[in-house]
Amino acid sequence: MAMNSALVRVPGTGEVSLAPADTPEPADPIAPLAAPWVGLGLSTPDGTTLARKVEKEGTEHWQQLTPARYIYKSQELTVASVFQETKGEVLSVYFGGMKFAAVGTGTPKVYRAEISSIPKGDVRALCVDWIDSVSDTEVYHHRLYLPRAEVSETEDAQWGRTQEARWGMKFSALAPPKGKTYIAVWLTDDPAVLFGAPAVATGALDVLTEDHPRVK
Repeated sequence: MAMNSALVRVPGTGEVSLAPADTPEPADPIAPLAAPWVGLGLSTPDGTTLARKVEKEGTEHWQQLTPARYIYKSQELTVASVFQETKGEVLSVYFGGMKFAAVGTGTPKVYRAEISSIPKGDVRALCVDWIDSVSDTEVYHHRLYLPRAEVSETEDAQWGRTQEARWGMKFSALAPPKGKTYIAVWLTDDPAVLFGAPAVATGALDVLTEDHPRVK
């Protein structure tokens, strides 16, 4: 076994951003995203949850119980987060493309939006950025880019005086456009992602037990 505590990463801060579907992949993980990308702002302390699920089914046979092959049934890649800013970009994607517009000429201005009785597709490009600041001289940037994604699930939004309004959403990656073979791209300047990253032998690590708090 080999372990290296220097390779542990803590996503200290980050943000989810959206753009029109098939917006080109960012050039690097460091430069701030420019228009047409729009950040969704503050989110709850648990950050963003990335999930990958591949469903497959083994073949069945008369002569044996063990599958000879697996048949892939589906693949799902999702990004979930709970947003805390009640603003146009967040509300639009939560309600499937809904947009507010000013009505009337009175003061103060009144803004109105309609929630459609017929759900419609609202495909976007999505980026998840997170940064791990290990020290002043060691800062790593990670950026996950989904060229096509859509909200597949929304959480209940509770409005009350003991908590800010929250907008929980799960985005699911969609099949790539013609000519592409990927559903997501991960960009980073972190060398830890490369095979063969240096490690320290386990013998150099402290081992904790119940009877002996620290045994070397």
